[in-house]
Amino acid sequence: MKQILQKTIRKGAFMKQTLVMLAVASAIGIALGMIGSQGLNAQQPPPTTVKGQTQKTLASLPLGPEIPELQGRYLRARVNTYEPGGHNALHSHKDRPVIVYILQGTLTSCSPDGKCEELHEGQAIPEGKDANHWVENRGTRPAVNLVVDISKEP
Repeated sequence: MKQILQKTIRKGAFMKQTLVMLAVASAIGIALGMIGSQGLNAQQPPPTTVKGQTQKTLASLPLGPEIPELQGRYLRARVNTYEPGGHNALHSHKDRPVIVYILQGTLTSCSPDGKCEELHEGQAIPEGKDANHWVENRGTRPAVNLVVDISKEP
């Protein structure tokens, strides 16, 4: 009887030890999972340089002779092409309002707060003084947009 009681006590201790080890392993797994998901969800810093983007100015019109209050400003039309993986740098449209029309592909416009919006072929969007963002091509083919803006540069 004494031996049976000792075996039962050892079995109970073994079960208790196994449960404690399982609880510790689970806690470590949950902690590592949380750390890993935070790394995956962490915001990427905005790009500070241009990559895989080309610009071609189609036309530029000095606005001063047309509208004296806009002396030193130009109405300009450009075509931007972004290769797959290409992007421009974080920029604002303060003092440079623009209308963008997506001619081909899909572009993703992202703001520093982590919000991103896809812009699809055939879509037009205005960007005014509150726009602070960058654009990237996450697709597999070149993305092309037409940009019409009022700029200090011709």
